[in-house]
Amino acid sequence: SLAESNLLSKIGFGVLPDLLNSIVSGFGSFSVGLFSVIFISFFFLKDSKLFEDGIMTFVPKGNESKTKTSITKIKDLLSRYFVGLVFQILILFVIYTIVLLIFGIKNAIVIAFLCALLNLVPYVGPIVSGFLMLLLTMSSNLGESFSEVILPKTTYVMIGFIIAQLVDNFFSQPFIFSKSVKSHPLEIFLVIIIAGILFGVIGMIVAIPSYTAIKVILKEFLSEYQVVKKFTKNL
Repeated sequence: SLAESNLLSKIGFGVLPDLLNSIVSGFGSFSVGLFSVIFISFFFLKDSKLFEDGIMTFVPKGNESKTKTSITKIKDLLSRYFVGLVFQILILFVIYTIVLLIFGIKNAIVIAFLCALLNLVPYVGPIVSGFLMLLLTMSSNLGESFSEVILPKTTYVMIGFIIAQLVDNFFSQPFIFSKSVKSHPLEIFLVIIIAGILFGVIGMIVAIPSYTAIKVILKEFLSEYQVVKKFTKNL
C-alpha cells in the first residue's frame, strides 16, 4: 500500500549496503584479534611444556616450584574456561539457527554463526549481534509487505534472540564463570569494563583469562597477605 511504501522509504533501506559494509569491516578487525587470542591460548594449552620451559628460564632459583604450580593451575582453569565458551557459543548458535530457519530467513546458518561468535565480546557483543540480526532479518524480506511479513517476522526473530540471551545470561555464563574462573559476576563485570576502557574490544576478550592468571599467581606468591587470601579464596 501507499502508506507502507512511505514508511519503508522513511526507514531508508538504501543505507543498508554501506551499513553492512561497516559491520563487516568491524567484524574483520574483531576476527583478527579473536584469532590472535585463540591462537596464543591454543599454543599455551597444547604446547604448555614448551611454554613452561621458556618461562622457567627467567624464574629465579627458589621460585621454580611455585611457578610450576601456577602454570598448572592456570592451564587447568583456562582449559575449562575455553571449553565452556565453546559450549556457550554452540548453544547460542543452535537457538539462533532454529529461530531463523523457522521464519525462513536467508543465510540463516551464517547469520546465526556470526551473531553467536559476537557474543564472545562481553556486554557489547550481544548488543551488536542483536542489531545485526535485526538488520539482516529485515533486509532478507525486502519487497514483501512491511505490516504482513517484515514486521511480524522481525518481531518473532527478536523474541527468539531475547530468549537465547536469557538462556546465556542465566545458564551458560553463570555455569562457565563458577566452574572455571571461579570469580564473582561483579568481579568479572568490573574487570571487563576496565579492560574495555584501556584496551578496547580485544581487552574485553582477554580480560577474564588474564584476570584468572593474575589471581593464580597472586595466590601462589603472595598468599601470606590477608587481602590476597580474601581475593583468591575461591581458587
